[in-house]
Amino acid sequence: MKSDQLRAFVSVVEQGSFRAAATHLFKTQPTISAAVKALETQFEISLLSRDSYRPTLTPEGKPFYKEAKRLLAQVAELESLGHQLAKGAAPSLSISLSAMCALPPGLNTIKQFCSKHPDLQLNISTEHLSGILEQLHLDKADVAIGPHTGLDDRFEFVDIGKVTMITVATPDCFDSNLLKSNSINTEGVIAQQVLRQVPHILVADTGSQSPFDHINIISGGRRWYVKDYQVKKALLLAGMGWARIPLHMIEAELSNGELIPLQVENFASCSDVPIYLIRLRQHPLSELASHFWDEMTTNNLR
Repeated sequence: MKSDQLRAFVSVVEQGSFRAAATHLFKTQPTISAAVKALETQFEISLLSRDSYRPTLTPEGKPFYKEAKRLLAQVAELESLGHQLAKGAAPSLSISLSAMCALPPGLNTIKQFCSKHPDLQLNISTEHLSGILEQLHLDKADVAIGPHTGLDDRFEFVDIGKVTMITVATPDCFDSNLLKSNSINTEGVIAQQVLRQVPHILVADTGSQSPFDHINIISGGRRWYVKDYQVKKALLLAGMGWARIPLHMIEAELSNGELIPLQVENFASCSDVPIYLIRLRQHPLSELASHFWDEMTTNNLR
């Protein structure tokens, strides 16, 4: 199986005919036909039905086409990388950043590091729960910045800051009669039964392999999932639910009364979450990433 055979097959599918595929690839029609036939012969399957005017995918051809297209995309990426390296591509640093860190810990250190490396290509992906560490396992990030969730002896991690999480809602999010009938004796504390009847807005896990269970939730309650904290904040301000959210994201709204803090029965209503710089122990860092690790851990040790 060769890449030009896969290109011929994919092109026939996407262009609609052998003749159109030949024109698209600047090949002769017999060359395209031979390439597709070679694939079918190698695997002893029929990829295209030639019973009608235009070739169509067979049941075997449909999954083969999907994977062939994915493989060709990877080949294109590899070829692009090869050309970049041949030209002396700029050094890159990839960081998997927890979505709760809209204000990244050590931001001044990151800024100073970038100023020392003016040609640096900085890539930051915003992730949540298992997605933070998954980027390390998939080799899509050099280091991660996030909470302790999921960390074990496979990782090396250093405390570099904290994020204060606070539970909030709009003043009119809860029906006053509901609050009155379900509140407990302790002044200002809301019973969990009240919150079970109002959507708890959560950021969905961005990982695709082994998602983590959400923590700081109330069993039996309604749950709504969003992709990021900005949408979470928007739903909160619309009075559509309640949630824990980083304090630094809503300081203005707390100050002007658009959101109010909640004290909830037997719940971590407000807590400081330590944030760590994280790496895989068995994955050697590049020279650049190693320098970044050293600067972050040196400047942010408490």
